[in-house]
Amino acid sequence: MNYRFLFFLGLFVSQITYCQNKKTQYKDQWQFPPKDSSMIITADQQKELFTSEDDMQWYKDAKFGIFVHWGPALLKTNVLSWGRNGERPAANKPANKGVDSEVYDNLYKQFNPTKFDADKWMKQVKSWGAKYIVFTAKHHDGFCFFDAEGTDYDIMNTPYGKDICKLLSDAAHKHGVKLFWYYSQPDWTHPDCLRENHYESYLPYMKTQVKQLFTEYGKIDGVFWDGLASKYWQWDSYHLLKDMKEWQPGLISNPRSGSSWPINDKRGDFDTPEQSLGPVNHNRYWEACLTMTDKWLYSPKGPIKSGETVLGMLIQVACNGGNLLLNLGPNGKGEFVDKEVEEVDKVGVYMKKYGYTLYNTTRGVYIGGDWGGSTQKENILYLHILEKYSDNAKAVIKLPKLKNQVVEVKGITDGFTKMEEETDHYVFYFNKVKFNQNVDNIVQVTFKNSLEGHERIETWNTMPVSLNEFSVKASSERNTKNSGKAIYSNKKNTFSEGIRLKAWWEADKEDNKPSLSLEFKSPKALKTILISENMRAHVTHKFNIQVKENGNWKTVYTGQYIGEGLRIKLAGKKVEGIRLDLIEFDSTPQITAFNVYE
Repeated sequence: MNYRFLFFLGLFVSQITYCQNKKTQYKDQWQFPPKDSSMIITADQQKELFTSEDDMQWYKDAKFGIFVHWGPALLKTNVLSWGRNGERPAANKPANKGVDSEVYDNLYKQFNPTKFDADKWMKQVKSWGAKYIVFTAKHHDGFCFFDAEGTDYDIMNTPYGKDICKLLSDAAHKHGVKLFWYYSQPDWTHPDCLRENHYESYLPYMKTQVKQLFTEYGKIDGVFWDGLASKYWQWDSYHLLKDMKEWQPGLISNPRSGSSWPINDKRGDFDTPEQSLGPVNHNRYWEACLTMTDKWLYSPKGPIKSGETVLGMLIQVACNGGNLLLNLGPNGKGEFVDKEVEEVDKVGVYMKKYGYTLYNTTRGVYIGGDWGGSTQKENILYLHILEKYSDNAKAVIKLPKLKNQVVEVKGITDGFTKMEEETDHYVFYFNKVKFNQNVDNIVQVTFKNSLEGHERIETWNTMPVSLNEFSVKASSERNTKNSGKAIYSNKKNTFSEGIRLKAWWEADKEDNKPSLSLEFKSPKALKTILISENMRAHVTHKFNIQVKENGNWKTVYTGQYIGEGLRIKLAGKKVEGIRLDLIEFDSTPQITAFNVYE
């Protein structure tokens, strides 16, 4: 018998014993060993699955894709799959609320998106500047948007009765949009998924569906797995992916095909930070998947991100070596929500005019910082300057000088005036009025020699002023969990690591003038502020920044949006305190970061 299999089986048994000796977790019941030794692979076998750089190139050049979560669940809830009150194979936690499973599982009998128009979708995707679409062919709840074998729980048995995946694939091919199928390996409505007859019953069922999706719909460019807390062998992922790459040469795969691969930090072809902008200097390509509202599914009362904040996130992601996958949830009629479309249209306008500074580029030689980030193409460097300037700050940035002769410097957007070279730095000057009118200020620097292979340069390594150097005062607090101090308890609450916090400050619902103040124990010469809202709740439309000098508060900046990772440059003068005043908002803002830097 295979000794590697015996070793692995022994390791698995020891883990189960350890869990039993500790406290049994919900997810433990979904963990079990492989059926046989063929499901356990080596690192060399895993490397066989890596997509070539040539096949990855279109994806790395694309920068922007549209994610679509959809399903009959929207008739009763705005939470896809997780809004079902029933068993959750492969999940970390059991359901304790939601739509009763008997009701949820029969919603498909009422699902009739009569206004669905695949051609219109693809035209919209292209108009937004996106190059690919990821569609939920099957989510965790098991509902299939295709004519699925082995089940009646699919689109063909709804009042609509047409194969949505077929319509989408035909339209994508017609309009030149790349296409990924999202496919959840766990199926919360199949009686054998991750249970006693998993290998004998569910796995063949799942493999049949996967073969359908990747052989019957023409060219499919990628797969977006979502295996939750499962192991790769439970889906026989190695053999399945080998088959899929034969069916679809050049197929790209995300990393969620199950954990415990031999090279576990190189699962799939890219990484997928969720509801986060991700790291600024990651060791492999990545894709940030974010929602346009507070939910993945259609959320009629949820906050909608502004085009400006989406654009800011797209630029930050591209500058830091990734793609933005932006999720929109169509309504029950089969259409994208008008207000969401209106905001994403703004991104499309930008991409049509300035997209060449993002498409077909790599992350720039300058690692992203408080000022923004950079992209590059051969000997051309594009600086994307996203920070804003307070009333008393000069519109100037400094960046380390390269050992490469500058041939030309020009402003792509209005506002750039000149660049000067110092001994160790380049100094860029802007017209502040024009500068502050732009979401993104772009400067093109052309060098004599190529920038490819140049070591990346750190431009922002300053840590925020520590909590022990100031006191926090909030106008009100919703509860202890959402107190003003809550956002200073996470060590990763810095721009350099990306921001993904579950803690935030939130004022009381009755507070019409929420504010958060930092009172310094000794005056601080502040240079930069970083503010972020909860990724699921970008709701602020006007805010003020005030500083305290000689005991008096005065406004030094007024902004129209916050979003994710907004940086504001201050004059560097010593102040006794700083305050964020929230003036106009759709619902009570949730502030995840209000950091200050000397």
